[in-house]
Amino acid sequence: MSSQIEYKRSYTLIFIFYYLCEGFLQGIPFLVWPSFIAHQLGGTYDIAKWLIIYSVGNIPWAIKMIVGLFNDRWGSKKYGRRFPWIMSFGTFGGIWWFIMAIYMPSGEAIYGWMAIYYFMTQLGAAFSDTALDGLILDVTPKEKLARVQGFTWTVMFLGYGAGGLLLGLIFLSLDLMPILWIITGILGIISSIFPYYIKEPTIEKDSLKDFGKDLLTIVTKKRNWKVFIYTFLGAIQGVMLGTFFNYLILIGIGVIDVQETILSITTGSAVDLLGWSDILYFISGIGIVIGSFVSGYMGDRSRKKSITGVYMFFISFCLILVLPFALTNDTGIILIFGIVFLIILGAIQNALMVVNQTIRGDLSKSYYPKLKSTYYALIVSLVNLGQNIGTFIGAGIFSLTAMFISTYEPIFFIVCLICAITLGLAFAFFRTINPVDYELEKNL
Repeated sequence: MSSQIEYKRSYTLIFIFYYLCEGFLQGIPFLVWPSFIAHQLGGTYDIAKWLIIYSVGNIPWAIKMIVGLFNDRWGSKKYGRRFPWIMSFGTFGGIWWFIMAIYMPSGEAIYGWMAIYYFMTQLGAAFSDTALDGLILDVTPKEKLARVQGFTWTVMFLGYGAGGLLLGLIFLSLDLMPILWIITGILGIISSIFPYYIKEPTIEKDSLKDFGKDLLTIVTKKRNWKVFIYTFLGAIQGVMLGTFFNYLILIGIGVIDVQETILSITTGSAVDLLGWSDILYFISGIGIVIGSFVSGYMGDRSRKKSITGVYMFFISFCLILVLPFALTNDTGIILIFGIVFLIILGAIQNALMVVNQTIRGDLSKSYYPKLKSTYYALIVSLVNLGQNIGTFIGAGIFSLTAMFISTYEPIFFIVCLICAITLGLAFAFFRTINPVDYELEKNL
């Protein structure tokens, strides 16, 4: 489909700006809200409750294929198939950020309201993002797809850092969080306007009957279930591993303490905790940038070799991640290993995401050229579902093992072991997919 139109450099810039703002939309809840809750509740918060809030907020990302289905079939003659969905849901999510700026409860009620706000803001972001994914697949040539994915994922995580941590730290320290909510809402709306300037290709519609037949094959064909299972299993580690690793570092250097499931700040205030989170995220961001660009470059040379190397390294890394922290109590050594391992973890997680998303885009265009947004959105929904399930698993492991194990390192090793197992299973299922369906022709 992309051959119908000329791909312009400005399209990459529009995609980059959208994903930069999406980094704000996702990063502020994930990175700032825990410290904000601790600030509101006097310096403590319940990790298990927070993980449940995060899981609720992640539900829209697990059901985003609903919009994929509709924007593949229906749109506007004047504004195209993708843009009306991008704009309408981007605006919807922005409005909920404004509502949050107007009303925020205090006390234990904050947990329930934060879950509502998380769900509604992410509903707008996830559904708008789905239509934009379809637009990227519509207009981006296969030989450029990995690099475009690398650029967009890089700037999204930069948005995580700029909005989720840097601005979060500034506004939390000034006790002006409603202003940050308003800025985020405005960015969400503005970023959903610029895709208007991307020329959408003309795609002929099948009859509704043929459309339904194609749609049915998504759940009946064996080849699709290989993709679904590999996608879901590979995503389980996505949020769980990074979250628990950050706790491991903060406990090791004496910033926080964890008793049962309650996190307590032992050094400084909630602002100081967010400051440490800023530092850790910045360090991880170095790896994210490296992983994005390297994997984008390698992915446009060979999809199969790139993903094989990433999986093999990641599985091995999971199994040794806890060792330095279990063998020493020296805060200096812990901090050094924390910095090095954060860079590696950020690089390998984002490399896996970029190469996987590129391959999934290839599969979507190969299997369902007229339903590619639906198929791709379903796959991405499974990524988010896997992360969601992983978060629930992490919360369950933490709640259960904390009753029997008093130290954090064995709990973290159990988490790492589960991540390594699920990554290994994901790679095993990936190997069953025919390379003809995703690999570049020159490598076949």
